[in-house]
Amino acid sequence: MSSIEHPSVPRTPPPEEVEANHEGRGQSETVWSDDRPDANSSDVDADFLDNHLRSPPTFSTTEAMKEYIKMIQSAGSIEKNMYGPLASLLTSMSEALYGTLATDIQEKLRQRYRVPAGEKGHMTFVNHSAYAPLHFPEDVLCSVKDAPDLLGVYNVGDFCVDADGYKGVPHYRVEAIVEAKPIAKSGGRRQATTYAYRHHQARPDHPAFYCLVVKPQWYQVLLSDPTGVVASAQTVWGDLDLLAAYIYSHYDPPRGHFLWDDTIAWVPGATLDHPPTWKVKVQDQWYTQGHFIFIGEPWGRRTTILRVNDDSGGEIVIKEVYRHHKRRFKEEVILAHVHGDGDVLGVVRLQGAEHVTTNNETIKCTAKGEDTERTKERFALLDSGCRLLDAKTVNELLEAVYDALEVHRTVLLERKVLHRDMSLYNILMYPKWGRMNGRSVSEKTPVSIQDVLRGSKRPAEERFPACLVIDYDNAARLDDEGGELYDRTGTPLYIARSVSLGDVLLDFASAASMPRLTGDALQMYTTTYGQERYDRYNDDPVARTYHGGYPPNPSDFDEANIPVFVHRPEHDVESIYWTMLYALLRVQPATAPRDRYASDASAYVWKILLSHRIPRDKSSPNAEPRSHILNGWKNVWRRLFFADMEDVALLMWEISVQVRPEYALWEGGKLKPDHLHEAVQRLILQYLVDHRDKDIKLDPSRRRPTAPLPAHKCNTPTATQLSGTPATGGTGNHTRGQVGSGRGSAASRNRGRGKGSRHTANRKGSAQNTTAMGGPSQQSVQSREQAAANEPAAIDANSKRKSNTQPSRSSKRLKALSGEPVPPAGQGDDDDVDGV
Repeated sequence: MSSIEHPSVPRTPPPEEVEANHEGRGQSETVWSDDRPDANSSDVDADFLDNHLRSPPTFSTTEAMKEYIKMIQSAGSIEKNMYGPLASLLTSMSEALYGTLATDIQEKLRQRYRVPAGEKGHMTFVNHSAYAPLHFPEDVLCSVKDAPDLLGVYNVGDFCVDADGYKGVPHYRVEAIVEAKPIAKSGGRRQATTYAYRHHQARPDHPAFYCLVVKPQWYQVLLSDPTGVVASAQTVWGDLDLLAAYIYSHYDPPRGHFLWDDTIAWVPGATLDHPPTWKVKVQDQWYTQGHFIFIGEPWGRRTTILRVNDDSGGEIVIKEVYRHHKRRFKEEVILAHVHGDGDVLGVVRLQGAEHVTTNNETIKCTAKGEDTERTKERFALLDSGCRLLDAKTVNELLEAVYDALEVHRTVLLERKVLHRDMSLYNILMYPKWGRMNGRSVSEKTPVSIQDVLRGSKRPAEERFPACLVIDYDNAARLDDEGGELYDRTGTPLYIARSVSLGDVLLDFASAASMPRLTGDALQMYTTTYGQERYDRYNDDPVARTYHGGYPPNPSDFDEANIPVFVHRPEHDVESIYWTMLYALLRVQPATAPRDRYASDASAYVWKILLSHRIPRDKSSPNAEPRSHILNGWKNVWRRLFFADMEDVALLMWEISVQVRPEYALWEGGKLKPDHLHEAVQRLILQYLVDHRDKDIKLDPSRRRPTAPLPAHKCNTPTATQLSGTPATGGTGNHTRGQVGSGRGSAASRNRGRGKGSRHTANRKGSAQNTTAMGGPSQQSVQSREQAAANEPAAIDANSKRKSNTQPSRSSKRLKALSGEPVPPAGQGDDDDVDGV
């Protein structure tokens, strides 16, 4: 795999992705990562002041400022002794520099920060070290509390103060963050990067953000934006030019550095104790009452999704991304093609798309001197839905999967578009359909499972499926000659095995016969689809073909004739299989025991799934550990589920038999593009018909555990462990995703790259129970998956948009997240596995 190399100063990279040009197609592949970035000279810009700050026209150090500096320098090993003088120094400099601004700039700042007449207009720095900022987006970071040492705020009188300093500052009122470290401690830069990570997620109105790290010996400024994180050199206290420029740039940023996006803004709650809502401008129309439903990784595409209200009170979904300038296929173009002759129900629908501009400038973030530019894009989406984990019954979950396969094959056959990132985050159920507003529905809209179960087709405009397929950011048109199908694209936990390896699997699994329907299932199928379709996919007993082709014979196989890898439709079906498996293993039957720990068999499977990573380089085709799951015997599958889900276990075993062959090796050339869709759908249909009156109710507020019984605990679960009361950090009703920090370490990011190479940080954010369409692919998943379960992860993982990371020892995050992967992040962002 190649990476774009530049002689310029690199920024702190992404944990698992590097941008790769792939013959100019602008796609990227995922590499693996180990931990978060350390302060390291490789991402220091010696010309930081000239490149990323604006110096004030005039500034003089006062005697009081000099005294504050002496107090900071004498703090020694006692960190809290720095807080007071540091806040005073920065506030006094802030007030002086604000006074040098032109009147029109001062007035604009007062309006932006809602400073009342008569109040001071400058930013004040306050000690907030004893408290975490309030109102991080609900359910995104449920139990993680970061407490930056100092915060920069406006209207400081709004906040309470006690012996430890100020408290009660909400995230949406934070404008600057400062981290102080005493002489003996390191990690200040790392800590500040974590704060920037959180801040970007809480503040979609801040494209770029400065952080300050202070020690008695020196200080350092960081800049974080979607292209990554870059730092200044450590600057001794005798030189305040950098510090003055840091503060002044909050008022008057240098050109090309967008600290604000005035087209999205917070709306305060009734009091500071109430969370804010957001208003967003799209195509000259303001939408209000916005609430987060997805937050992605800060570095990279930085996907943010909000549900908002229009003037009439109707709901739509707003999706924001920072798109890499080399991304070839654009989601809005793909969706326009899919819905070209009318809406294809089941595929997310787009109301509008635009570049985001503020002050008549398009918001762009560019790594100076490097071939990396990201432009902020905003989409208005009509539909939304819930994750498969929110299923109320097993049958309803399977119906959503059946329809997802039908929608996918319809788009494949009728529109020649391959999704290439089917995952838990991109297959939604219980769709909430937006207003039609006179939009026509395509006659190509697929027949849904409800039509099949009733034995008749509804009119196209009434054929709403049980699923919503979203996030076509990584989709490719099959009739295009760009070569995207040769790229490795997908979310690690759900990516097909050969796509993950970038090579054809040398897997000679026994031939999988096309399933035959029986009884009512066959009658319902033929009544709805017709006998011709059923016969079209059946095996030919005369020609002795399976699925229309001939499985390879290991004894006759010539390795010299291994076909070139290409992303095939079967690979997306395999991704749907992994998604289905994940959901079925996590959902909790309503009448089953509430286990705190996973059984040995289940824990073994979860270890394989959650630790799966996309190899940095192509490796042995036999090195895909998930094949152990696909090759499991019936009795193994039975051990993965409760007794009342035994038939579900057998269904998954039957589907595994269909999915595990490497169909690229099959001969005959008569494999239809959707043959595997057909096989899996037949098996699901037969199950649904056979279990019409035996549906299994689920408890959407619970999740089955993924972590095994810890080695230091006894082997027999206690009554407490089997009770319905969740423990902190264990399974239970804390099911929403959590977003942690984590960037690639210096070792992982420099491995195999030139000193000057640059990698863009990108990981997907975590999702709540309800996910909007168009949500990241993204987002990555062991981290997201494990964090969503609120369980510590004991295994190494590489998610699409995040990594299994250890927090800095000086981190103020709760210990419950130590060693826990943090959510894509992933779903990834441009540079993740799904492309730039």
